[in-house]
Amino acid sequence: MKARITLIVLALIFLISNASAQFTSLPIRLVTATGTPMTGRAGEIEFTKYPHNYPADIVASITVTEIGTAGNYIAKGFTSFQFVKLWLDGTNQQWFDSVLTGNIFSYLSGNYVTLGTNQTITGQKTTTGNWSGTMGNWDYTGTGLHIFNKPYISGTSPWISDYSQITGTSLLPRIAADSLYLKREFVYYISGDNKLYFNTPGSLGTYRIAKRGNGQLFDFNSDQFSWSTSTGLNLNTALLNQDSISAKNFTGIKDSTWFVLGEPVSKYRFLTIKKPFWHNPLPFPDWKWYYKSVDETAAILARDSFYVMNHSETVTDDTPELFFADGSWNNCDTITLPARGQYIITYDLSLIFPFSEVIGIAARDSVLIRVVNELNVDKQGSHSEVWQEFNDAISYFPESHTLSRTFSLFNPTAGEKYFLQLKGLIHTELVSAAVTKPQMTYLLVR
Repeated sequence: MKARITLIVLALIFLISNASAQFTSLPIRLVTATGTPMTGRAGEIEFTKYPHNYPADIVASITVTEIGTAGNYIAKGFTSFQFVKLWLDGTNQQWFDSVLTGNIFSYLSGNYVTLGTNQTITGQKTTTGNWSGTMGNWDYTGTGLHIFNKPYISGTSPWISDYSQITGTSLLPRIAADSLYLKREFVYYISGDNKLYFNTPGSLGTYRIAKRGNGQLFDFNSDQFSWSTSTGLNLNTALLNQDSISAKNFTGIKDSTWFVLGEPVSKYRFLTIKKPFWHNPLPFPDWKWYYKSVDETAAILARDSFYVMNHSETVTDDTPELFFADGSWNNCDTITLPARGQYIITYDLSLIFPFSEVIGIAARDSVLIRVVNELNVDKQGSHSEVWQEFNDAISYFPESHTLSRTFSLFNPTAGEKYFLQLKGLIHTELVSAAVTKPQMTYLLVR
């Protein structure tokens, strides 16, 4: 067990207790209690930094040199500005206390800036971290061209998304205006009117308001219109099912162009669009224009009416199969007519004839197309025929023919079906024909 050594401090106590003395090198004198110098102990001298756990907090890169034979040592290599404690042969020297070492000037220049009342910062300066200070104004009194970049607001600001906290003198974040700064002269809100006003001062060309989000843009009659968050303003379909819808009467003036119809030049005309009173069997509105002509004595000179809304529908066979012609009538497509009236029906198809290569035959073959009703009665004007002569000395390759026919149909039964049919007059099994992409279209003319 090592004998306990009692150390004393002579001139050292004065040196390290002086608050103005900071060292990158530290002088130490070691003597016994009787004043005998302790020599040869340089290798046992060590220092620790806060929190002074030995040996974890030993200050590295410290060089200790013994000076003479009077127990004087000098420790060099203190760079960091910090308090150190002295350890001798692994034992904390309580008499030494804690000494502040390092270069205070490099520490201050790297961590602090202190300005007097009338001192001026000149030259280019770069700062990092946060600046904190009391309220005050930053005034610029210089001359010449100077550029000031706009300040940025942190996304963690407590009011960057809570606009209720923004005051009249607050810096407005751009997000508050949805990526657009709006002047009051362009758009502003008046709480008393409960309205948002849009102005177009100056010449701005076409000025439009677009909906963004699900807000209702304006007031409307809820009996006639409804608002959808996805499609905006919509006309109520119940409005079209009322017994009567009338438009404003339009009064005409003198018009000599109508004199050829037998009416006098001096007269008044009224045009009214309305839905008939009686039940409409159609799946769409059957509005009519009503025309009436009167003279100055209110006597009716002429009247007429006509439908203003026709209806068209196309039915296409969506199956990818081919319809082959044989000796019987085969259905290719079907339509259902919704109501009685005057129809214009059109069918279109692609006929592949011959369907495969034909070699070494002599024959005449035909393909027939027609439209029939549910009772298998064909409709006049619906027939089409494609025929071809085959010579046994010639090779015939597949060929596509586009067929289209339009015919009229009057007053069919409501809900009646009509069929597009295909038939072949094929004289030999070596010739074949097929239909693809058939479709039927009807136009209800009324």
